[in-house]
Amino acid sequence: MIEAKLSHLTSQAAVHGFPALEIEIFNRKDVAPTDSTLGLGCEKPANKAKNRAVFPEFMPLRTFAPFTKRSLSAVCLLVLLPLAGCGPKVPVAADQPVPVLLRAPNRVQQPVSVAASGAVEANVTAQGAFQIAGRVARVLVEEGQAVQKGQVLAELDTTDYRNGYDAAKGQADAAEAVNSKAQEGLRSQELEQARIDYERWLDEYKRMKFLYEHKSLAVNDFEKIEAGYKAAQQRYDMARQGTRSQDKEAASGQFHAAAAGMHEAQKRLADCQLRAPIAGFVGMRRIDVGDTVGAGTPVIGVLDLNPVKVRVAIPESEIGKVQQGARATVTIPSLDGKQYEGKVEAVGVAADPASRTYVVKIAVQNPERLLRAGMVAEARIYSSKMVNAITVPGGAVIRDAHGVTQVYVLEPTRQRVYARRVDVGAPLNNEVEISSGLTGNEQVVVAGQQNVREGSPVKIAGGGQ
Repeated sequence: MIEAKLSHLTSQAAVHGFPALEIEIFNRKDVAPTDSTLGLGCEKPANKAKNRAVFPEFMPLRTFAPFTKRSLSAVCLLVLLPLAGCGPKVPVAADQPVPVLLRAPNRVQQPVSVAASGAVEANVTAQGAFQIAGRVARVLVEEGQAVQKGQVLAELDTTDYRNGYDAAKGQADAAEAVNSKAQEGLRSQELEQARIDYERWLDEYKRMKFLYEHKSLAVNDFEKIEAGYKAAQQRYDMARQGTRSQDKEAASGQFHAAAAGMHEAQKRLADCQLRAPIAGFVGMRRIDVGDTVGAGTPVIGVLDLNPVKVRVAIPESEIGKVQQGARATVTIPSLDGKQYEGKVEAVGVAADPASRTYVVKIAVQNPERLLRAGMVAEARIYSSKMVNAITVPGGAVIRDAHGVTQVYVLEPTRQRVYARRVDVGAPLNNEVEISSGLTGNEQVVVAGQQNVREGSPVKIAGGGQ
């Protein structure tokens, strides 16, 4: 029974390509099992052929249980596994054709374009700074926070500035009262008092003059009465004429000076609050509570990010293709290559002395605020002039071990494919532009290119002519 099983095993091995086996059954009752017999490996005794397998018919009961039909099949399988490792591998045909799909490149017309790299900038960047010096009392915003125009961002300690305002306001109130008095003149009661005083001195002067003329009054006494009378007359005349114009102007000037001082103190007090000059996002914060800041030092920056501007540098040889208002596409690598539409807003007129490039700014709408200042951007600016272009599917372009872009092109006479180096341009109509490397008459591998190599024979599964 065992011999029949082993005979069947040998025939099956030959069918599957294993070397011819010579199976020997022997009795080893008097020999202890060795590692090779226990492991059923490819034991090669010196007096046996190269491809002979030794199989024990009888083994000590202490080591192996009696064979059954199932155990014999399992043992036969174990015999095959090591024998498979001992024999040579079956060679695979190296020139077996690889199925591929072919297609000729597309010929299309597209606008002349200029590619450039740059960075995203805010539409407006406002650097907030206190107009006065002082100690920071409160900071109300954090970086990245959205703010509205006029919103309070930070505050200084107001104690000194409030005291200065109160003093200036008191001086302004006093000057206002003096000016009002000067402009209005004397009150009616004061005018009446001056008239009465004048008439009293006039009556006294007439009586004393009569006495003086009749030699009944000394000269000194008459002169005193006469001086009093003239003084009362002048006071009455001044009361009737009102305040002099010069006095009015002086009072008015003092009042305006005091009012200006009050307004200046009021402004300094208001400047203790730093307010957002524009609506946007806080892009920079350089202060904390307790810090002492100087006047005019930028401490909080606010960025307007809708729209944003992409600043790129255009070489001198390409600047002639760029016009203000031209359409542009902007790709952001950090946003998984997301593409935005934009428009050229400004074209520089002076080249950078070092790089010989011109600054071009592209306006891009950013309603979702995904574009942020400082992001790297790849831009392509289009002109109205059209040129012919060659395109292939993006999957047809692969890279070699050195990162060089290439496609596989069919050699029809040999039915083999060979790599051809190409330069890839911009995406165009769900394909990519091939700026150099192809003429447009080739048959390019568009499917199966990952399974071929240089000079591989191919089997055209579709698409080829």
